[in-house]
Amino acid sequence: MRRFVITLLALFGVMSLSAQTTPQEWISALNTTLGERYAFGITVVVGTGDDTATLHGAIKVEGDAYYLMLGTMEVYSDGKLRYEINNERKEVSEDRVDLKSHDLLTNPTRAFSFLDSEFKMDMRSTHDANTKYIDLTPREDIGITTITLALKRSGARVMPEAVSYYYDGDVVTITMQLIDATSWKLPRWNKASYAAYDIVSFL
Repeated sequence: MRRFVITLLALFGVMSLSAQTTPQEWISALNTTLGERYAFGITVVVGTGDDTATLHGAIKVEGDAYYLMLGTMEVYSDGKLRYEINNERKEVSEDRVDLKSHDLLTNPTRAFSFLDSEFKMDMRSTHDANTKYIDLTPREDIGITTITLALKRSGARVMPEAVSYYYDGDVVTITMQLIDATSWKLPRWNKASYAAYDIVSFL
């Protein structure tokens, strides 16, 4: 009997993880699913309708560090400093990480860290009960009017499918596909690899 009760409690525990009902619960489950190490293949679309530009790339995150590749651009970061590489111009821009940014392309380590105190959250349902859209409206001016997350649930796991950033007159939409975390190693900034590049420092 005791073993049966323990099994039931474990089952209810799993059910409670997968039964997110509020935006905060969905976002919390998303961050739990991603953990400290994850990677996405990404497609970035700027604009709407026929007036759009598209770039493809990848984002890899490990703790506070990350690597971003988008078109011919690369970005390395150790969580404190950010090295943006323009391979066409052979130029490196060195700057501090904007720790307040929620933009996936600016600071992917904080892209899904949304708090009630910073954002008003509204959730929209779809015909699929396992897919939700969460609209996040900043409570203070951060240059973005709205962020929309498209999330997909599978059991206790919640994964991001897309994120859209709405500015005054502009929209940037990023779709994401998970990359197996065992199949990659996080690239790290190595100044010697870019010895032929000009370095512009904003420090």
